[in-house]
Amino acid sequence: MKNNVLKRQDILLLLLIILPINFLIQYLILKFAQASSPYIFLAYIIFLFIIIISRQHFKNIIVVLLILNFLPLLYLNNDFHYNFTLELLSTAPLLLILFLAISHFFLYSKNFSIKITYLQKPILFFVIYFFISGIIDFFDQKDSFWLTVQLFHISLYLLIFPFYYLLSNRKDYYNILLVLFIIAVVISLEYIYYNLFIVNFRFVTFQSGFLPIVSAILFAYFLFAKKMIKRLGAIFLLSVIVLGTFMTLTRTLWIVTAIVILATFIVYYISQNIISVKRSVVILFLIILPLFIFGDQVILNNKQIKPAESVEYRTKSVANPLEDISFLMRVEVSTYAYNKFLESPIFGKGLGDFVKYIFTVSSNERLFYIDNSWFYFLWKGGIIGLIIYLWLIIRFFKSTYFILRNSDNFQNKFLFLGLIGGFVGILTLGFLSPLLIKYKTNVLIVFLFAYVDFERNRLIKIQTDN
Repeated sequence: MKNNVLKRQDILLLLLIILPINFLIQYLILKFAQASSPYIFLAYIIFLFIIIISRQHFKNIIVVLLILNFLPLLYLNNDFHYNFTLELLSTAPLLLILFLAISHFFLYSKNFSIKITYLQKPILFFVIYFFISGIIDFFDQKDSFWLTVQLFHISLYLLIFPFYYLLSNRKDYYNILLVLFIIAVVISLEYIYYNLFIVNFRFVTFQSGFLPIVSAILFAYFLFAKKMIKRLGAIFLLSVIVLGTFMTLTRTLWIVTAIVILATFIVYYISQNIISVKRSVVILFLIILPLFIFGDQVILNNKQIKPAESVEYRTKSVANPLEDISFLMRVEVSTYAYNKFLESPIFGKGLGDFVKYIFTVSSNERLFYIDNSWFYFLWKGGIIGLIIYLWLIIRFFKSTYFILRNSDNFQNKFLFLGLIGGFVGILTLGFLSPLLIKYKTNVLIVFLFAYVDFERNRLIKIQTDN
C-alpha cells in the first residue's frame, strides 16, 4: 500500500475518530486524575502530538489508537479502572481498531479468505466456548450485567485478529513495546513516589501485574547484551522496576519477580545449550530446598503480628501466609469455587454463577470473579474450559521458544526470552489474581500473542523460502 493512497481517508479518520477519542481521554484525565491531571494532561498532549505528526499512512493510525488505549495504564486510580462504564470508555480505541480492521479487510484485501494462525485457533475456541456458556446463562435469567462484564473481558482475546492483521510491520510492534516500557518505568516511579512521600500505607492498583513481563525482558536484555554500558542500563532500569514492585507491598509480586528472574536465567542457559533441562531442574530444586529445611523455624519466629499494611509485617508474612487474612480470604473463596467446580466438573457452572465470603468477612456481596484465574476457568468452564486455555498457553510457550532458538535477530533473542520468563510470572500471578481474564492486562497479553504469531510466521516463511 502506498503512503498517499489513503491520505483523504486519514484526514477523515482524524476528524471523525481520533479527535473525539482524544477529547474523551482528556475529559477522563481531568475528571479522574484530580490533582495530578495538569501534569498527566500536559504529558499526554505532548506525547500524542509527537506520535501523530510522525505518522503518515493508515496502518500507523492503528498504532496511535493502540497506544491511546494503553495510556490509561498510567493512571494509578482504582475508581477509573474498576468502574465498568469507564472501562468501556477507555476501551473505545480497541473497538475502533476492530472496526477499522473489518473495514480495511473488505475494502482493500484482494483475498477474502481468513487464515487462522497458530495462536488464534485456541483463542477462537476459548472465546466461543465461554460465549456459549454466557448465552445459556442469559436465557436462564442469570445476572445480565455481570454476564456482560465477563463476556466483555473474555472477548478482548479476540483482538488478536485485528492486531495481527493490521500490525504487519515489526517497527509497529517495537514502537508499542517501547511505549509499554516507558509506561512500566512510570508506574514503578509512581509506586515509589506514592508509598514513600504521599501515603504511609499500602498503595497498589492492578497495573502492578504488568511489571513482571518488563522485569523479565530487561533481565533478558542484560543476559544477551555484549556492551557493558547497555548491561548497566538494563540493570538500572530493572532496579527501578523491582523497587517499584517492592513498594507495592504485594507479597505475591515479590515472589513472582524472583520466579521471573530465575525462570529467565534457566531458559537462557537451556537455549544456549549451556545446561540441560534435567540439570536445570536439579539446580532449581537445590535453590528452593532451604525453604523446606528452614521454613518451620522461620514460622516459629514469626508469631508477632504487625499492622497488616506495614512493610515489616508484609515482609515477614511471606514466610507465614497461614496467619495472613488477605491470603486466607483468597484461599477461602477459591475453596468455594472449587466446590462449585465439583458440582459440574466437565462443563463448569457457567459465567452466571457466583460465590460469597462466609467465614473471614461478614459480607453478602456476590463474587463473579475470584482472585484465582485458574480456578475461575475450572469453576466457570470446567475441565473443558481449562484445557482450552492450557492449549493456548502451551502453544504460546512452544512459539516463543521456537523463535528464541531459531532467530538470529538480537531483539528477538532478548524479547522472546523475556516473554518466556515474564509469562511464567504472569501465569503464577494468576493463582492469586484474576489478571488473565480481567483488567487491561488482557489487552497487553493479546497484543503480545499477536507479536509472537507475527514473528513465528515470519520466521517459518524465511525458513521455507530458504
